[in-house]
Amino acid sequence: MKLLFAEDEKFTREGVLKSVSWERLGITELHEAVDGLDAVAIAEQFKPDIVLTDIRMPRMDGIELAFHLRRKYPQCKIVFMSGYADKEYLKAAITLKAVSYVEKPIDVEELEDALRGAIDIVLEEQRHVANDTVAKENKSYMKQEAALQLIRGGYDEDMLHSRLLATDFTAVMQAPAATAVIKLISPGSQKETLGHLIEEALASSEQPYLYAWKDDHHAIVHFFSHQHDGVEISHVQHLCYELSTAMKREYGLFSIAAGKIVPSAYKLQESYTSAVLRLQESFFHKPCSLILHDNTGSDAQSLHYVTQPEQLVRFTEALSEEDFADADQLLATITGDIRQHPGTLIVSVKELYYRFILEMDKFAQSRNITLFDTSEENDVAWKLILECHYLDDIHRVTAMKLDELKKAIQDRSSGGMSSTSSRIVRFIHLHYSDDDLSVQDVSDHMQMTASHLISIFKDATGKTIKQYVTEYRMEKAKELLRNNRLKVLDVASQVGFKDGEHFAKIFRKSTGMTPSEYRERCQS
Repeated sequence: MKLLFAEDEKFTREGVLKSVSWERLGITELHEAVDGLDAVAIAEQFKPDIVLTDIRMPRMDGIELAFHLRRKYPQCKIVFMSGYADKEYLKAAITLKAVSYVEKPIDVEELEDALRGAIDIVLEEQRHVANDTVAKENKSYMKQEAALQLIRGGYDEDMLHSRLLATDFTAVMQAPAATAVIKLISPGSQKETLGHLIEEALASSEQPYLYAWKDDHHAIVHFFSHQHDGVEISHVQHLCYELSTAMKREYGLFSIAAGKIVPSAYKLQESYTSAVLRLQESFFHKPCSLILHDNTGSDAQSLHYVTQPEQLVRFTEALSEEDFADADQLLATITGDIRQHPGTLIVSVKELYYRFILEMDKFAQSRNITLFDTSEENDVAWKLILECHYLDDIHRVTAMKLDELKKAIQDRSSGGMSSTSSRIVRFIHLHYSDDDLSVQDVSDHMQMTASHLISIFKDATGKTIKQYVTEYRMEKAKELLRNNRLKVLDVASQVGFKDGEHFAKIFRKSTGMTPSEYRERCQS
């Protein structure tokens, strides 16, 4: 219990401080002030439960102090002391609802009785506040549980309705209703904030609602009717707009999707399902997007993006030719095309970009460049894609890796070796299928001695030309083996091997399995 004692007469102040049994009364914190202004300054930080104050003081008297405290701290209890039997002061004390009025000279026993009365009132009010808080928290919990039951199904309608009535929640359960689903990318410790934002956004509407967290990243809001002709599409849309506006002040990454209106609150599971389906579309929109349902149906689920195999081929060729502008433009075009097909499975989109990143990593390794930290056990490239929540994020991280690769190549070029080694690589990529491709062929093309050629290439890539040719042929062979229509001998021929047995031997040395075993594994 905190008490502030304001008295300008030093003798009286010290006498009271020494005479009253503060600890026995339950006063755990006590501050003293020499006048009203001093008390106001102390109260700003101290926030007392009880103020014991003289009435007559310089600068600011006790009545003015009490008026000030009543405005800022309405729950604070005031006990006046005065040696003046002035009716005006007594009227002011009554107006300010002072707990007691003790006349000077102070009788310690009388003062302690007055303070006990003030303390009893404070404790009683604190108990009421605590009980109200517990009741409010219990009602809030019951409402959230009811909100979750409405999307889970399998509940007793009458029992659910009774529980909601016990929380003072009134809505026509047999009337139309709708559900909105909120996705928060990084709610962290801000979960409680969302509840306040929902309350703030929907305060001006008389529409009954329930809200609950479904998991760490998703919350649901049910909109109910007061009357049987209640919830309309335009109304739900307006409420979602209000909610979105409020959330933008606190969250940087979220999406909201509204489900269809159902004829009864007991069918909200259907509205929730439609909202979840629409929420998938947020992946293709900008962060903080709002996706509304108009009950006319959506063609989104029929719009699937179809990956074109030649896109990956073109991307690989652009890398091999170090045409990073073309590779970047291809990524931008594909991202734009995918955005127009919001019915595409998100995992399919992620797998597509993952293949692009793998091609970049493969190209980087061929140039002895580290694009990913291979010391980690997990697939860093896939993790990079998996953690993206929006299409724009996936495009951004993929383009970022492409730019990182481009800069690494440019840094090599500044050393004077990359331009030559890049021409060597391009020649190999064009002629790898020639069974008689040799170091001398490359040397003749580059118009330099074989020994100088080998030295430059080894410095740039960390590999010999023969090693690089073999690895590149094996990668191309893997791609061809995934096509079940080609015979192993045909695959060998297309990657520069006349002898099928020799090809099988080299392939097994490279992969640890025969070409046929590799194909079977890819097909299973």
